[in-house]
Amino acid sequence: MSAADRARQTAERFAQAWTAGGDTRAAAVTDHPALAGAALAADRRGLDGASLTADPVGLKVTGRDAVGQLGLAWRIAGYGTWSYRTRLVLHEDGAGAWQVVWTPQLVDPSLSAGTRLGTDRSWAPRAAIVDRGGKPLISPRRVVEVGLQRDRVSDVSASADALAGVLGLDPAELARQVRGAGPHEFVVAETLRAGDYRSLAAGLQGIPGVLAVQSTLPLAPTKAFGRALLGAVGPASAQQVKASRGGLIAGDDAGQWGLEAAFDRQLAGTPTVSILIRETSTGLPVKTLARRPGAAPKPLATTLSTRVQQAAEAALGTSSAAAAVVAVQPSTGDLLAVANRPTSSTFDRALAGAYAPGSTFKVITTAALLHGGLDPHEPLACPTTITVDGRTFHNYEGEGGGQPTFADDFAISCNTAFISLAPRLSPPTLGSTALEFGLGRNADLPFGAAESHVPAGRDAVGRAATMIGQDRIVATPLAMAGVAATVANGRWRAPRLLAGDPRVAGPAIPAGELATLRTLMRGVVTHGSGTALAATPGNVAGKTGTAEFGSGSPPATHAWFICFRGDLALAVLVENGRSGGTVAAPLAARFFAAYDGPSG
Repeated sequence: MSAADRARQTAERFAQAWTAGGDTRAAAVTDHPALAGAALAADRRGLDGASLTADPVGLKVTGRDAVGQLGLAWRIAGYGTWSYRTRLVLHEDGAGAWQVVWTPQLVDPSLSAGTRLGTDRSWAPRAAIVDRGGKPLISPRRVVEVGLQRDRVSDVSASADALAGVLGLDPAELARQVRGAGPHEFVVAETLRAGDYRSLAAGLQGIPGVLAVQSTLPLAPTKAFGRALLGAVGPASAQQVKASRGGLIAGDDAGQWGLEAAFDRQLAGTPTVSILIRETSTGLPVKTLARRPGAAPKPLATTLSTRVQQAAEAALGTSSAAAAVVAVQPSTGDLLAVANRPTSSTFDRALAGAYAPGSTFKVITTAALLHGGLDPHEPLACPTTITVDGRTFHNYEGEGGGQPTFADDFAISCNTAFISLAPRLSPPTLGSTALEFGLGRNADLPFGAAESHVPAGRDAVGRAATMIGQDRIVATPLAMAGVAATVANGRWRAPRLLAGDPRVAGPAIPAGELATLRTLMRGVVTHGSGTALAATPGNVAGKTGTAEFGSGSPPATHAWFICFRGDLALAVLVENGRSGGTVAAPLAARFFAAYDGPSG
């Protein structure tokens, strides 16, 4: 083999090893393996572990020297491909072996001893999620990162126990994180709002190694405010980094759930990425070699109303019970508020929770009966119990007996009266009527909305149960708010969460039937099971619901209330609530009290 062939073979071996990520193997082909290996590894780390394609070109051999070029193409996360050429020199030693002559300029012409390649990622301030009036729902707010500085902690267990005790965290997990940290690393235990930190500051004093670092994060006005829907921003997980395919690297922030996650790229934009020369010892930048501007963040315009959301949060208060409140605008389908409890959970049960709607479904049952000619003033007994094919049904909200009309039965939510009317409806009728009110239609929202289903009862018992919103019927609080909105507006309108969502409407409800439904729902509030709202101004009309679930004896129940007033419709759900009238309806009353304010 000629000297020229051996030189080219060495150049190829160097390039192939470097391309394959073998910095040490590539360095072994140079005349200074240790020095080259450390430098090549530092440069790759500085470029965030970028992959590389190296290609020697134009190599010319003159005696024991060879000179050519090395084409380099780095693929850098968040930047893309950075390509250029460097000068490649080889030399044949006295034993006839060719070696690549090491110099930092082999990696980049601007490098020198004591410098390395690096990157800098600069993010523009994250854009806001805004309400229907353009007011930010989430904006930068002061926070305090509380944690332990590793080099200031002598007894890890003692410091972790003390800090975890104040913050209510798992001390063993915190201790594990501290022990695994770098020698000078700050281990963040919890990020607190400024007000929450002030209430805990005294308890943090004296804990060895504790540190509090002020910062800002995109946050809602309070911890509870739309938390499950709006989401939060935090350090990107390893899974998020991998899924981003270079869009994120460790240390970047990203939306963790809700709208912040679903629209992360829009709200965050993309970073401006610069490729730099840095001092090896200090990491300080020396020179910028290339720069790729990022995409600007863009706000996300929603249909939400800050005022209505505040009222929904006030209705649920500080309760830790699983509950949800959804408010919609009947004339448009716009979601005005989505509130959930407990605040410790990110599950948006208002949109994604599917439950038996119980007696709130009687609005649809009544619509189906009215289609068939029911007179709401006709007498209809309300016995304490009714038995269908061996299955006994009973009442939740009202007492049996007397000589009521159908309107009275609706007001007190008499199950037995409704079940007695099951033979008047063919099995598919409830499902087709439900579609007119939105149940069974897809909620085309950006994420997380469960479907509602109204299957026909399989037998006489099943058909009896469907009359009162049981059997296999399931609906979300969002869908049931849509039912109330349909009665308020006269036709179902598809729920809209983003300002740009399409407007879709269902068929008009016949005027006579609509007037009857409104009168019946008003009666629930004035003299029926929803009198918790009797003193609420503005002619609220509603329907209570108590939905059985599970196999207990007696079965556990969820509490429901749906209602409307003017151009605002509401659904309230409380899991494991005793009854709609005693649990859910009072929360609706609290909503309107908060919405109307002190002046009423």
